Amino acid sequence: MSQLSPKIKLISIQLSIIIILSNGGVTILQSFLANLGIMLLMHLSINTSYYLIHENKINKAFQPVIHILIVTASIISMFHFSYMSDGHRVDLRMIPIILLGVFHSWKYVLPVIVISSLYRLGLGGPTAVHGTIFGIIIPSILSLIAFTWRDKKHILVILLGCITVSWLVSDLLPAKIRLAVPDGVALIHLGALLSAFLIMYFFALTGRRHLDTLKTQQFFAERDPLTGLYNMRKFDTKLEQFSPEGKRMFIAMIDIDHFKGINDTLGHQVGDAAIKNVGKILLTYCKKDMFIARWGGDEFIVFMAAERILTVRQELESIRKGVRENPTSAGVGIMPITLSLSIGVAELTDLSHLKETIEEADKQLYLAKKLGRDRVC
Repeated sequence: MSQLSPKIKLISIQLSIIIILSNGGVTILQSFLANLGIMLLMHLSINTSYYLIHENKINKAFQPVIHILIVTASIISMFHFSYMSDGHRVDLRMIPIILLGVFHSWKYVLPVIVISSLYRLGLGGPTAVHGTIFGIIIPSILSLIAFTWRDKKHILVILLGCITVSWLVSDLLPAKIRLAVPDGVALIHLGALLSAFLIMYFFALTGRRHLDTLKTQQFFAERDPLTGLYNMRKFDTKLEQFSPEGKRMFIAMIDIDHFKGINDTLGHQVGDAAIKNVGKILLTYCKKDMFIARWGGDEFIVFMAAERILTVRQELESIRKGVRENPTSAGVGIMPITLSLSIGVAELTDLSHLKETIEEADKQLYLAKKLGRDRVC
């Protein structure tokens, strides 16, 4: 008899599934399809918000808030499209929670947990506390554990494991829920969770890759590939959009001293390394109300807004010293090259006078070279 019991149990589970599908199966299917539809709408809304942020139509500072609100609203919506079994809500709420945790960490998950839990408790029912603990909090904890392994090769298997463990503690382990949810419903719930998760994981991964591609394309459309500084097209755009707010504006032209000699004696690869190193240093000194572009060759252009010209001179002197203190590697067995900069500055009284101001800054640059280089004029 003990040998037959597993077979008898399996048959009873199969019969219960058939009975559920024949009686309430349509209701369960409608519930899960509604939940899946909510998640697909959630994914579309999140992707749209990120695209609008990428296009600067929404302030980037609102990005976390928008993301959190969309996910929270989606989870709350699922509460109203769940399959009810003696007060226990069977839905797919744990999927967006786990996806949020593994892709965005606790800063996004914590607000979602708090709001969703309070809402679920507010709905009441005999299993409200169980549903909150096992359907919201525990999946969140598992997702945050998975977050530490998000770059692992087998992350998908880990996430499917998180779903299965969450299902076990939600549907099978707590006494009240085990009595409330028939085995057949529990198994259907697991199947729905795993299949819906795979669908949403695919969409989430595809959306992230698309966004990364857009960012990469934008970077190379706006930046000089060698230095990472703005190209002149982006520099002009930034300048057109800039509001001085009462500050004085300045243009500085920067040139690497004796650069032709570096190219002629050590080769163009070392010359490129010198330009790249200077660009890297310039980026570290870039601050608010300041942007820098590669003008061409070994020349760079800097825009700064400040209340006093003394502030501008101090910033440019810091850049000049920073380049001297960070030599450029010239290759194996060759001593690093100590570079110096000649810098010319002119005040930009009006954006319409940009061309004239650049010419004046160029004159100051050549004056710096004439006076012995490695200085600001």
